[in-house]
Amino acid sequence: MAGENDILLRGGTLLIHDDGNHVVPTVGDLLVHGSIISKIGSNLQPGSYTRVIECKGKIISPGFIDTHRHMWQTQLRGSFSDHTLIEYMARGNAVSPLFSLEDLFYGQLAGALEAIDAGTTTVVDHSHCNSSPDHPQAAIQATISAGLRSVYCCIPLRRLISRQPLRLQDDSFSDESISIFRDLAKSGPFGDGRVHIGYALDNLFAPAKVMKSFYADLRDPSKGRAKLITSHSVGGPGFGGVPSAVQILNSLGLLGPDILLSHANFPKEGDGALLKSTGAHISSTPNTELQMGVFPVALLEDHVDNASLGVDCQTWGISDMPGQMRMLLQAARGGRGAMLAEKGTWSRHTGFDVEQVFNLATVGGANAAGLHDEVGRLKEGFKADIVVFESTSPNMVAAAIENPVAAIALHSNPSDIGMVLVDGIIRKENKQLIDVITAAAPIECKSIVKPGTRMGWGDIVFKLLESRESIKQKLVGLDFFEGEEGFIDMLYMDKNALLEQQS
Repeated sequence: MAGENDILLRGGTLLIHDDGNHVVPTVGDLLVHGSIISKIGSNLQPGSYTRVIECKGKIISPGFIDTHRHMWQTQLRGSFSDHTLIEYMARGNAVSPLFSLEDLFYGQLAGALEAIDAGTTTVVDHSHCNSSPDHPQAAIQATISAGLRSVYCCIPLRRLISRQPLRLQDDSFSDESISIFRDLAKSGPFGDGRVHIGYALDNLFAPAKVMKSFYADLRDPSKGRAKLITSHSVGGPGFGGVPSAVQILNSLGLLGPDILLSHANFPKEGDGALLKSTGAHISSTPNTELQMGVFPVALLEDHVDNASLGVDCQTWGISDMPGQMRMLLQAARGGRGAMLAEKGTWSRHTGFDVEQVFNLATVGGANAAGLHDEVGRLKEGFKADIVVFESTSPNMVAAAIENPVAAIALHSNPSDIGMVLVDGIIRKENKQLIDVITAAAPIECKSIVKPGTRMGWGDIVFKLLESRESIKQKLVGLDFFEGEEGFIDMLYMDKNALLEQQS
């Protein structure tokens, strides 16, 4: 029954997944009650206090799920347009200790709102801006305030110990780091259940005894269980013949449904089968991976059922999930064509379709984030994380009628999104972000901005650019080349395989 403060989306084209995860575009109505999709059907009758939103001709999609993003980096956008992994590690990843608590708050807030503006309603946030016990408080306060759903995965404490050369202290298994995580995990989730707590660990080469004990602690409900344990997984010629992250974790008996591996490029034989048998997942980030010269693996036949999509760094380029969909899809099609051409053949079919990449950012993302029973599809009883696409822009007209899934994956951009709901609350309307009312940090006295403060996007832009200028000043004098060398050593990279110039 419709009631006070309900929302009725009436007459739109609903993208509904059937039991086989095929998308069935269905013209109908969708009723939101509180934070939940309470009813999907035809000719639903609103209650006296129900807000009715006419959606005839519009596409109503599940909110997108980004399974790998570093939301704190917003002030650095535009800095890495021609960088590889090595260059980025020194100039992007390593500068996180230079972010003050206020820098982090506004970078995180803007990053979260950027996601919502583009229809992303859930983000697995690999947050490697964690140089003090208070930094997670700032990041989580910003995430809650934005209204985003998230699995906030904090890394171990990372402190700057030298500017010349650029060096960080990054103790993966320190008692202080795990204590910060446990305090959050025991108290969470936050933001009316929207913000879960996970852990991000990239040091997978520790002794077996240390790894097994550490993962057991992360999975112990009595100590504060991690919603997810996520790790970067990289490989290829630059890393020699080291085992993949899938192989390492499996050999230790640690691979499982709560494991999310980002990138996982250059998989070893059998990695896909191990993902399937253990229920672990991967996140491909097409924009950053292709720039780094590595091929996304999400559409590999033995990976796709356990795959999802992420933006990685919004500082590198596009941050909308349809952009990631189309980049992955066309790269995979081109790669397939190139392999066939080497055999002297050519296909009359593309080999990959738009529904596959759409699913990676919806149902696939929900599976990878450990939220498959809450989000990722339009279904009665699921959370009301919903995106409404307009259909008459120059790029969407006709496509939205012919094939709504293709219209989103291949034709849309964030300006086509008229409305976004997260947890049943409208966060974008009439193509504009709604003002933010700041929430409290998990520990209220640690709040960076006073709870209850109203901020429009213009207010946030002012603070963000002010913060950017401060950060740029802190970067002056840092020796990034020495920083690169330090990361090459830290990642055990094969220097003989690295080219010093473009060729």
